[in-house]
Amino acid sequence: MYKTSIILAMLMVVSAFTTLDAQNLNQIQRGQRGYSPPPLDREQGAISIENTVVQVDEKMELYAVEFELDAFEKAVMKNYLVDFETEKMAILENENVAYDIKEQSVLRLNENLREKLGTMLSEDELNRFAQLHFGPKQKKKKRKKKKNRDKTQ
Repeated sequence: MYKTSIILAMLMVVSAFTTLDAQNLNQIQRGQRGYSPPPLDREQGAISIENTVVQVDEKMELYAVEFELDAFEKAVMKNYLVDFETEKMAILENENVAYDIKEQSVLRLNENLREKLGTMLSEDELNRFAQLHFGPKQKKKKRKKKKNRDKTQ
């Protein structure tokens, strides 16, 4: 009986030391001594890149119905969108360019696409196209994909 109580007491002492060691009480914790890394600026965050060229076919059916496009106009619009999306992905994939420059380039691409589509669509239809292609649903989908990706990592 005496030996088992000594063994139990030794196990409790050893487990107490291991829990204290696991808590890093003898080391500097993150944020102590005045250092905690600064948060990234929202503008300087990472840009998510996804293959949006694949989605152009799905969207073209919606655009054809919405804007009453014939086969030729549909093909021309699809070419404009594929060119836009490939150029946008090429800009976003380049890691040697600063975020601000990427943002300006993408805005220029958006304006070029708007000018090209302005030859086919009226001003009201261009606004509707902007809502469908760049609207809040697209942003929600991106946020949802990003959350799912972050959860899996």
